[in-house]
Amino acid sequence: MEKKIVIFATIIFAALLFSEVSGEYGFQFLKILSGAETAGQAGTGELSSNDAFAFLENPAAGLLNRSRVLSFTQNYWLFGTKLSNIAYNNSRGKSSFGFAFRQLDYGKIEGRDEQQMLIDEFHPIDLDFVFNFAYRITPSHYFGVSVNALYEKINTSSSSGISADLGYVFLTPIRNLKLSAALKYWGITSKMNEESIQLPLTFELGTTKDFTFSSVLLSLSGKAVKTEDNNELNAALGLNCSVKEKVNFRVGYKINYDAEDFSAGIGFNLGKFIIDYAFIPFDSELDDVHMFGISYKF
Repeated sequence: MEKKIVIFATIIFAALLFSEVSGEYGFQFLKILSGAETAGQAGTGELSSNDAFAFLENPAAGLLNRSRVLSFTQNYWLFGTKLSNIAYNNSRGKSSFGFAFRQLDYGKIEGRDEQQMLIDEFHPIDLDFVFNFAYRITPSHYFGVSVNALYEKINTSSSSGISADLGYVFLTPIRNLKLSAALKYWGITSKMNEESIQLPLTFELGTTKDFTFSSVLLSLSGKAVKTEDNNELNAALGLNCSVKEKVNFRVGYKINYDAEDFSAGIGFNLGKFIIDYAFIPFDSELDDVHMFGISYKF
């Protein structure tokens, strides 16, 4: 079974790696990270995450956090946009389910003619409703699926769609070493202004290894990412340092991305509450990004 899964994942990854970019791609907000915990690690770390957003990165990851948790993040994104996220995850060990809502608010945008005269104002918005279910097939093999209901509006034009995410996690025989694979944003959308809109189909391969030193737990993660709307192969590395399970220091680095590379974050475990912050600097022509998150464990 393990051999078949590895072969299947390799075939999908190779197909996306050598595919050509074509068509009009929309719903780019799906690529924006929702959890401050993973954002501080350059988009890695979902296999050791304590918040409710892990299943957005890999639909099987919610099984690993055996608890009930509600999370909210506010992401102050580029050009004054704001991404608001809320998620709930309930893991029972054998199975888990969760849901999430994401909204990207662009604020008011002015519409002007060729003479730069004000014509009107409009308020673009992107929405994503997510339902997730994951199941432990065997003690070492976890599988999950998420369904996304999508909506995008720009001025008077809009598009809606539905997509599925598939995730797999393998707890290897090597102590504290996990492998993962995810196929995300596979679905269909309606046309916008009579033009077909394609989703940014994405395939990811990842790994996480934990190291324990007295009261310090180090979680080192890596991930390779291939999106259909980008001919380049991307990668990311992340590190989470947990001290006495109270304070978490995070750092990450993205490889082969145009405008970002380094990221950092910090988290505090305050009983049933978890407070997270992530900082993502962009190049000099773009604003730096700040993310704030709070989670409650029932």
